[in-house]
This record gives sequence, C-alpha cells and structure tokens, in this order.
Amino acid sequence: MTQSIGKYQVYYSRIIQELEKLKRDNNYQNLSKAFAHWYLSTFYKINDTDLGEIIIDGFGDNGIDAIVRENDILKIFQFKFPDKVGNINKQIEESTVLKIVNGYKKLTSSKKPSRANDNFINYRDIIKKESIFHYEFIFVSFTDNLSTNAKDSLDTAILEIKDLTGNKIECYVEDKKKICDKLDRSQKNNLINIEIKYGNLLPGYNVGDDVKSWVGFCSAKDILNSIQDVLDGIFDENIRNYEGDNSVNNGIYNTSTDSEESEYFYFYHNGIVFICDECRNSVGNQTANLHSSAIVNGCQTVVSLKKAMDDGILKDTTFIPIRIIETSDIDLRAKITEYLNSQNKIRDSYFLSNNTFIRELQSELFKVGYYLERLANEYNYKLSLKKIPEYPKEKILQLEKVIQIYVAYYNNEYAAVSKRGKNELFNKDLINELICSISREKVLESQKNYNEICKIITMYRRCRRVERNDEFLNYMGITASSLENYVDIMDSYQFMNTADLLLLNGIANVSTETGFDEKLKSVINICKDIINQDKKVAPSTATKSSSIFEKVQNECKCIKPNVEKKELQLC
Repeated sequence: MTQSIGKYQVYYSRIIQELEKLKRDNNYQNLSKAFAHWYLSTFYKINDTDLGEIIIDGFGDNGIDAIVRENDILKIFQFKFPDKVGNINKQIEESTVLKIVNGYKKLTSSKKPSRANDNFINYRDIIKKESIFHYEFIFVSFTDNLSTNAKDSLDTAILEIKDLTGNKIECYVEDKKKICDKLDRSQKNNLINIEIKYGNLLPGYNVGDDVKSWVGFCSAKDILNSIQDVLDGIFDENIRNYEGDNSVNNGIYNTSTDSEESEYFYFYHNGIVFICDECRNSVGNQTANLHSSAIVNGCQTVVSLKKAMDDGILKDTTFIPIRIIETSDIDLRAKITEYLNSQNKIRDSYFLSNNTFIRELQSELFKVGYYLERLANEYNYKLSLKKIPEYPKEKILQLEKVIQIYVAYYNNEYAAVSKRGKNELFNKDLINELICSISREKVLESQKNYNEICKIITMYRRCRRVERNDEFLNYMGITASSLENYVDIMDSYQFMNTADLLLLNGIANVSTETGFDEKLKSVINICKDIINQDKKVAPSTATKSSSIFEKVQNECKCIKPNVEKKELQLC
C-alpha cells in the first residue's frame, strides 16, 4: 500500500526546492544554512545583503546560526532542516538546545572565545558596548517540538542564566506546524484591521487561550461605516459571496428599511460572524478593534444592508447580532471558516509613513513603475484588494531600507549612522532634516548603485564559501600565485562582508566621470588599505565606524582619472 502524503510532507517538498536553489546560488555547505536564509528572508523580510551579517552559521559560529537585533532584544536562532522527509517527525534534541545555550554564554562572556567568526565577533562587540538585558532563544526546525529532555535542559539553563545575570531570557520554538502556518498566512495577502462601534459586547465561549469569542449587537450603520473601505476584501475567505437579489436578500433589505419592522431586525436575522487574529475590546467607548479580520458568515446581510444605506433608506433602528471569534491557530481558523461559511496580522506602519515628503516620493515613484511601501506589507494588502497592479519584486521598495541607502549615498555626516544604528538615524528630530531634499531621481540613483555593489559583495561571499574561486580576484584584476596566497588575499578583503553602505558612500564621493566598475574597484581598495591598517579592529566593526567613513570619504575625493592607463588613481 502506498504511504499517504500529508500536509507537512507536501510543504517539505515545496520548501526543499527553494533551499536547494539558495544553496547553489550562495555556495552554502548545508541545507540548514539555506533554511536560515529562506526563513529570515521570507518571514523577517531581511534582504540578502543584510543576511550576510545576520547569519553566523559556519566555522566559528559557537553553536549560533543567526542573530537578529530588534531594538533592545537580541534574538538568537538555531535552524534545522531535515535532510530527508522521513525525519520531519523527529523532535528537537537536547544537543541542539545545549548548542544555543553554550553559544549565548560565549557571546556574553568576558573571555573571548578561541574560535569565532567575524559575524559572531560583531555581535559580541555590540553586547560589550551596549546594554542588552533581553534575549530570545528561537529554535526553527521543520520537525516536531522539543523533546522532553531538551525542554528540561533548556528550562534549567534559562533559570541558571536568570539567577546569575538577571537577564530576561525567553524561548520560542517554530516547529513544522508553525512554519506551515506562516506559509499559509503569507499566501493570504488580504490584511484588514477594523474598528467596530457596538451597542453591547460580552465574552462568549472560550477554549483556553487559543480560541476566544464575544457576542453582542451593533447598529447596522455603525457596522457599514466600519468596513466600507474594505468591502472588497472583508469577504475574501467567505465561502459564499453575494448571491444577488433573492427572497432572503430582499427580505433583509425590506426589513432594514421598514419603519415598523426595522427594530425587530435583530430577531429576524442570524447576523454577522467575524474572525480575527486578535480582538481588543475597549469597554469604555464601546469599541472593538479587530486585527487581521474577515467576515466568514454574513456576506448576504452586509451587502443587502449596504444597498439599503446607499439608497438612503436604511433605518437607524436596524441592529445586527454579531459574533467575534479570535484565534491565531491557522488550521483551526480554516475549520471555522469552512464550517461557518482569516487573515494575517498586519505589521505596524513605518514611522515615516505619513510624512509629506514620503507621500510625495511614493507618488513620484509610482509614475516610473516603482512601488514604495510606506507601510509594512502595504503592497500585498493593496494587491489583494486589487487596488494596484502586480509589481516585479525588484520594483518593490521598503521605506526603511530606502532611507538608509539614501542617507548613506547623499549625506556624509550621517552615512556611518545609516549603517550603525537605525534608532539614531530615525530620530524624530533628525529624520525630517535628512529627507527634506529626497526625490525620486536621488532614490533611484542610490538604489541602482547599491544594487550593483551588492552583486560584488555577493560574488565575494560566494568565493569565500569554497576552497578556491577566483571570480572576485578576476573582477579586481588580481592573480593569486598559490592557494595560500589566494587565502591571504581573500582575507585582506574580509571587510567586504559588511561594507555595503561604506562602499556606497565611497562611490558617492568619487567625482570622476568613469565607469562604475572602475570606481568601485578603487573604493574597495581604499577601504581595504584603511581598514587593514588597524589589526585590532574587527572588519565588521570598522565598516560601521564614523572615523573609517570619514577617511574613506577623504581618499575617494582625491581619486582622479589616469588618462594614459584609462583607470583611476589617487591624487
């Protein structure tokens, strides 16, 4: 008998195809590293260039696969992707847990580990210079959850760390179910938050913390006003769409518009069922905020009432029964939707989303085929509502990254800040000054140069992942006489891993009208010479240093063309 293939086997097959491609394109030595790349890119929206600094996996990683900093929290990741589908039902073992615990201890210890790669040292330096007291251990594994021994060891280790340091340690496990849930959510692009003014709303039947519900009633006009801007998306997961004029819908319309019958509407009709990821009930002003919401039952009611309101005859005395179901369990949500006839959480808007300059920039970029996301996930949201056409991936720009690149290219004073710290760059008192001269042309120029630089950085990283690959050396016009010489040369360019914005700022300070590649090669060598002068400073630290940025700026300003050799040289 042929073994049945379930949901997780299907998803494993889909994911592994993407991982194999990432492994080939980036010369990764194992699937787990490609898995880290895929996961952080897909769900954290981290671009490929930044991933080169975030992914630590490899020689000298000390048991940590990746680190993501979010404000004052350091998220420490351990990734595991089974090499064959038969292993997806295994649990996360104790040895995996101990790796991340030991990695944390080496990361925070006053003693420098004997073996540590550049990215590990980079984050270790951050911890030494800044006050970080909140850590998250995140296990991402396309398997089952933690084994009993692993959970016991992890709980013991976290208690010991808290007792010893006082640091806040939290642990999260992204197993195969949660990963598949995230993929399901990523395909449900219609992200809707609504605010409902109600007449009464009381807690309903709950099942632990996984499923909560409320029941009550609302004015028909208040409901319609709450959802009028999202009517073409609010029914996205409703099995039945509006079925047009029929006896039932005509009855809804007639009852809601009749002077004598409208006050009995609540008793005549089933009402509306909302499903959402989160419901916040503000009892004081009788308002319910539904995050990532959908109407899964009541489409006929809503559309019939909308028709009555558009006709100007919907009565104020028309009230509707409502039920709100809150659950973040995607499988359960699907079952509820199926049986009743769901949406993703929407991320917070970018700080600059309503800035006048940014609104103008978005409009200007629209005209030349680019979509600037002022709000997080704005593109997918509007695309799902058919408000915009589909854009190629390379034409979708993330606001925060656009600002970082723009500042690094056009502002020497804050170029290092754009690389070093987003919090300082996006300070309310500073950011308006930095972007007051932003324009479509400047953004596109800086993006174009940045993308070209990233290609060369990717080339360098690709060459570092194998014993020998001369692609980068050929680009730089260098010949290695032996493998040992090759390694020495490649090591001298180690700063390339984190030099994206330093190189971009250097390019901006070269005033000669020559080819981009010649400019970039000159800037790369300038950075190499300056950074390698101080062997005590790690390359990853140097590429964030204001003094290094200043030295590179000064050297790049001195570049002039060598007419005889048709190349660039320093003055």
